[in-house]
Amino acid sequence: MRLKNFVWMILVVASLFFLFSWAPFGWIGGEPKKVDLIGDGLALPPFTLSNLAGEPVKSDAFRGKVILLDFWATWCPPCREEIPTLNELHRKYKNDGLVVIGISLDHGAEGVRKFVARAGVDYINLMGEDAVIERFNRIPGLSPIHKIPLKLLIDRQGKIQRQFVGMTRSQSLEDEISAVLKKTDT
Repeated sequence: MRLKNFVWMILVVASLFFLFSWAPFGWIGGEPKKVDLIGDGLALPPFTLSNLAGEPVKSDAFRGKVILLDFWATWCPPCREEIPTLNELHRKYKNDGLVVIGISLDHGAEGVRKFVARAGVDYINLMGEDAVIERFNRIPGLSPIHKIPLKLLIDRQGKIQRQFVGMTRSQSLEDEISAVLKKTDT
């Protein structure tokens, strides 16, 4: 009997540890914190990051597009769980001018390349670099990029319109993307 109680106590403690250890990464909490920026929004800082083939990609290449920028990592369960939603949004709205860009916070493109292929990721993925992450962290009014997934929705003029911290419901993302696409369609 004592062994059974001990095993249950260990299971409860382990469950609580697991539950609270993932909280900083946005896995718990349901709907994310959404930040509506005042005025025209804040400008997306220019950046150049490597794609998974090691080629440089400049943010200027997406000028005139609505961008959903997703900071993520292969080791992050909610990040992985959002991939089908991001794939669906990419497919549904790419002809309307949406570009979904994942910025991996992993170390080493080879592991990310294998993961992306295995997971069937359809959208662009780039490798995050400390200097670029630090530039994003200095944007006033935005959450620092240490709680992932973190998504930024940028309009066609390069202004950050929305921020999503933590796991985001598909419908919430789609509603916001649709509104920004319509707003900047003219």
